Amino acid sequence: MQSDGVLPWLLANGWNYDEESCLIANIVDESTSIDEVWESDEFDFKALPDEDQEKLHQIFEHFYL
Repeated sequence: MQSDGVLPWLLANGWNYDEESCLIANIVDESTSIDEVWESDEFDFKALPDEDQEKLHQIFEHFYL
């Protein structure tokens, strides 16, 4: 999986092209499972608003299922 494959999905779902979205894309690129992404020490996904968490979960499912 390539982060350039994840980043367009983030941008299409309302994320800005900034350090946060690039960090999320890199974490997804380096992870091998949804659980590994959510448990990342680099970014606190659980601190995001519920709506953003749901959007991310849907994107992650696309890449990991």
